[in-house]
Amino acid sequence: MLTNLFTFITSKSGKWITVTTWLLGSILLIMAAPGLKESTQPTDWLPNSAESTKAFNISVEEFPQPGLPIIIVIRNSNGLSASDYTQARNIGTWLETNKGNLGIQNVVSLFNTPQAQNELLSPDESTMTIIVNVSGVPTEDKFQSSVKEIRNYVSQFRSERLKLETGGPAGMYLDIITVFEQIDGLLLIVTIILVLVLLLVIYRSPIVAIVPLLCVGIVMQLSLSIIAFISENSSFLVVNGQSRGVMTVVLFGSGTDYCLFIASRFKEELKRTSSSIDAMRNTMKGIGGAVASAGATIIIASAILLIADLKSYQSMGPVIGIAIVIMTVASLTLVPAILTILGAKAFWPFTPKINTGTQSDQNTIYGKIGNIVLKKPIFTLLATGGALGIFIFGIVGSEKSFDQLDSLPQNTESVRSFELLRQGFSPGLLSPTNVYIDINKQNHLNPETASELDLIALAILEDELVSDVSYFGRPFGFNSPIDTNVVLEAYQTNVTDLQPILERSQKLTSFNQNMLKYEVVLNINPYSTEALDFIPRLRNTLSKSLVSSSLIEPKSFVGGETAEAYDTRTAADRDTYLVLPLILIAIGIVLVILLKSLVAPLYLLMTIIFTYFSTLGISIFIFKHIFNQDTVTPGLAFFLFIFLNALGVDYNIYLMSRLKEESVKLPLDSAILKTLALTGGVITSAGLILAGTFSALMSLPLQDLFQLGFAVAIGVLMDTFITRTLIVPSLVKLLGQWNWWPSKQANNIDSISKV
Repeated sequence: MLTNLFTFITSKSGKWITVTTWLLGSILLIMAAPGLKESTQPTDWLPNSAESTKAFNISVEEFPQPGLPIIIVIRNSNGLSASDYTQARNIGTWLETNKGNLGIQNVVSLFNTPQAQNELLSPDESTMTIIVNVSGVPTEDKFQSSVKEIRNYVSQFRSERLKLETGGPAGMYLDIITVFEQIDGLLLIVTIILVLVLLLVIYRSPIVAIVPLLCVGIVMQLSLSIIAFISENSSFLVVNGQSRGVMTVVLFGSGTDYCLFIASRFKEELKRTSSSIDAMRNTMKGIGGAVASAGATIIIASAILLIADLKSYQSMGPVIGIAIVIMTVASLTLVPAILTILGAKAFWPFTPKINTGTQSDQNTIYGKIGNIVLKKPIFTLLATGGALGIFIFGIVGSEKSFDQLDSLPQNTESVRSFELLRQGFSPGLLSPTNVYIDINKQNHLNPETASELDLIALAILEDELVSDVSYFGRPFGFNSPIDTNVVLEAYQTNVTDLQPILERSQKLTSFNQNMLKYEVVLNINPYSTEALDFIPRLRNTLSKSLVSSSLIEPKSFVGGETAEAYDTRTAADRDTYLVLPLILIAIGIVLVILLKSLVAPLYLLMTIIFTYFSTLGISIFIFKHIFNQDTVTPGLAFFLFIFLNALGVDYNIYLMSRLKEESVKLPLDSAILKTLALTGGVITSAGLILAGTFSALMSLPLQDLFQLGFAVAIGVLMDTFITRTLIVPSLVKLLGQWNWWPSKQANNIDSISKV
């Protein structure tokens, strides 16, 4: 089938038909595609079955906020002075005056809600907050302009003595959106420059350097168009700037590698024949299966991601998979057609000429390396394996961070505001855990029910990590003198002084009073491992309390950022133990089919796993001791495994498929030398390009993308220069004829070796 396809594509008319079809089809599809919508909501990435997701849905349906809150933080480390209070009051007055223009729903400050002093003023009276609820959603221009205007106004009150920052959820979302907007342009520019420079250095030809960029560029636009169509018409595919950025580097890295494999073999064949058609047909006959298999590994890995629980993992699969499917098809059709049209001119000014002589494989740098490996395979294996093995110890003591702010640049205003809050308030107060209790329609909010709700709150307070609980009966927490009796009085009377109490209590009660909200404040960092471990303990406490209560069929749901982080960790652990082994098995099957061997795929997979752990260890060590990053992003280990396996195996495929081809004609040692001599340069070049494209992620201001880009780049280089160049040839030499077992090719090698 592939042979017939390649025959048509490289024919006199077929090559032009192929290029024209690609160009016209791409233009039409890109023009018809809708704009790509991206998500910034963290719960969009959690499983629908997660309790925190259900809690979030309850908060939206039963406790609709008047807007997304902005938190203005005002801090004087020496204590707020009278003039500081005056400036804070002026800010509040300006906000109230400009409600209509800025879409402000309400303003909560110490000046209009003194009952909330515990929440708005730090215990040492050094830090004050003003909470501003702005209508709309972060993706709307009106919302973003309002947040920016508020920030600009507040900034004028800053001084060396008085610190003012504007953050909160609204500020954080705006900063995230701003960063993601920078990703597309910056990442694309950096990636293109890196790839172009590397290709020019490798081939010293502007034409052959532009061909991969042209093809990858077409594929990227097509991929984004198809992704936009799917996301527009279904909720199946959720995209954000991070998944889009990763797709870009994977596409440029793998796509350029495929083009490089084809161009390199094409150049080799042009030295044997003057016909570009014959040269390309021989090229695709020799390498077409390897390119298809390389693409298949990434596509299969992407497909397996669909069974992941975490939507951040799940959605990454189709985004990358769609791009690689199109890129693989382009590599098997568009790239050969373009190179056939260009012929030897593609490599101008160093056009290949027919070479009737023979060059010793031992004279090349990779031939010399091959000689060393063949002479001392055991020493080479032990030395390289031992060196990489030491790196694995870097994993010991590593910690994951589930704090979204850790990923943002430290100079963003939302991060600065949060740091000011941390200096004045308990860290748990900044991100309380939300408990929603469905008391059922059969229950009524009366003194008896209120008493049961008090007992639930007291049970929660018994945990040593809980500092305070706010709920219907204690709207300002247990640290406030306002108790259930006062709240019930506020519900039953129209006393003006009790109205702020009533309003606060009503915010913790659904409209129909069937759903109640508890805000649980921890006395530790809400994103710490200890805080995450508190969540299942809280859920167990609630379950026992509800069972022992007199309430009729009550239900509880625990949400908030700490619960979301716990559910994320749980889902990620499940995905790690299920998805990653399946991907490894799938890659192994592809290798078995390609190589028709059970032995070679087994040790190839073992080398990939070994390289992965070595890469993870050395990366974590460098993050901690050089970049001063004490924690790693939760998805680092997961995605590093996928990319090193799905992308790194490309070089295994390219190397071993060529070795299999040469071993039919030559004794094993000679086949190894020739394979290294012919593929060493292109594998090194491909590795440098892939590492270069992923290193482009390091130019972005997001810590999780920085870490991923660095780790994959290190892993690819390690795989290219050590695993593929030294370890794999050593294993091939030591195993001899067993490399291809149970293939009959083992007999061919054995018989040739005896001649």
